[in-house]
Amino acid sequence: MIGKITMGSSGRRLIRYLFGPGKANEHTDQRVITSGLVMGGEALAGGNLSSGQIAELGAGLDEAHETYGTDPKGGHILHLSLSLPPGNRHLSDDQWGEIANEVMTALGFESDGVDPAAWVAVGHGTSAHGNQHVHIAASLVRIDGGRVNTWQSKKVLSRVCAEIESSYGLTVIEGREGRGMPGLTRAELERTAREQRAEPPRAALARMVREAAVVSRDEAEFVRRLRGSEVLLRPRFVTGGQDAVVGYSVALRTQDGETPIWFGGGKLANDLTLPNLRQFWRQSAGDRTAAVVEWRSAKAVAPGREAILGDSDDWMRAVASVERSVERLKAVPASDLAVWRGVARETAGVFAAWSRRFEGDSPGPMAAAADTLARSAQNRPDDPVPDRTAVHDFRGVAAIAARSAVDKNSPMVWASLVDQLGRTLRAIGDAHFARGEAEMAKALGGRLSDELAELHDRFTTSTSEELVPGEQIHVDWIPLALLDLDLDDHQSEVSGRHRLSQDHGFER
Repeated sequence: MIGKITMGSSGRRLIRYLFGPGKANEHTDQRVITSGLVMGGEALAGGNLSSGQIAELGAGLDEAHETYGTDPKGGHILHLSLSLPPGNRHLSDDQWGEIANEVMTALGFESDGVDPAAWVAVGHGTSAHGNQHVHIAASLVRIDGGRVNTWQSKKVLSRVCAEIESSYGLTVIEGREGRGMPGLTRAELERTAREQRAEPPRAALARMVREAAVVSRDEAEFVRRLRGSEVLLRPRFVTGGQDAVVGYSVALRTQDGETPIWFGGGKLANDLTLPNLRQFWRQSAGDRTAAVVEWRSAKAVAPGREAILGDSDDWMRAVASVERSVERLKAVPASDLAVWRGVARETAGVFAAWSRRFEGDSPGPMAAAADTLARSAQNRPDDPVPDRTAVHDFRGVAAIAARSAVDKNSPMVWASLVDQLGRTLRAIGDAHFARGEAEMAKALGGRLSDELAELHDRFTTSTSEELVPGEQIHVDWIPLALLDLDLDDHQSEVSGRHRLSQDHGFER
């Protein structure tokens, strides 16, 4: 979230501007989102204000200044704009109202022990560049003539915007990245808007890499999975040779003539550097040799599990697996960071895989869940490494989400899987809350849970053809043992065989 503060000398003029057409007729659907108590609270919320009501709003902002003569340096009116980069989840007016109240309380306009100052939040339609935004016009003179203290207001605004990004699952802006999650630069955000992308390429790439990392059993498979998707991949070899890979870069595929924009793993997230990824894979001498062979090649040398299409019955196995895992998590203390960060990492991979197949280039609640869980999974330098062995069931679920077949009964099973994954999010959120990490707990246990409940309802009322219209499956049978999904019960509870895709319909 980008916050910008400017000062002015006329509340009337600012309100006329906010409710007018704008400098380039960019203002549409002007409406009051919320306001401070001295401006009538929620009474003015909504659109279609009369010219008289608009004039009263402006007069209300100027009233304390005119009554007491208090004249802060730079002007008695503060104009604060809050905007989101393109591709963020849609926020309702109620959510913008919550955000406005949170910001104005943090800035001291609504504080205990002092009289408030007048302010009003005005919403417009999405900007021409796809930015959701809200404007806040506020008086710096309190209703008793006192002055609102604006010392370090920009620093306070940056802090509260970071908290909002975390609790609402929004794009993190560079400079407020927090633990292990690089922020987006203004240049990236501007290019995203200019190219009318749904989200910045770096955000999409991070989910793709996270999916491949969680689903893959070893490094060679990771390389093949990325090369089989929309990702361009290049290794960074040890200086002076090609016998060892020490890093990698990725970019989205481009149209003819366009230059790819490359990002190293560490620019996606701290846990996506190659050394950190290797902590979760099988790395025998033979595995390392096979990985170098794949890194050197421009296409798959020895295709493996990534070419296997699971059976539609796998989805029910995924439901049972997540249910068992959530029950086991009840016995894990909140202080066991290794397990909780590992669970968050693997569950992020589940949602990343599901988002790629179901949401595609239009990221929705699955992508938001993946991104929020990725933030939950990040380690501080002194934290223990996320536990690989404690959470391997989720890797199997991620593999199912990435490559298992769909049939007419799938949506009802997906609804059950969403329910169990929602329980997982709440368990992770409860652990954050117990550790005093309230913002992350709020992000996982509140709004994301509501969005997943809506997704559950969508699954129960839609057909598989409506949900995944592009997937056409033509298959031959192959033995189940080749799949090796890392689920506890895959030998005891499953019979039958799995199938191999001939048209690679799941790799988009």
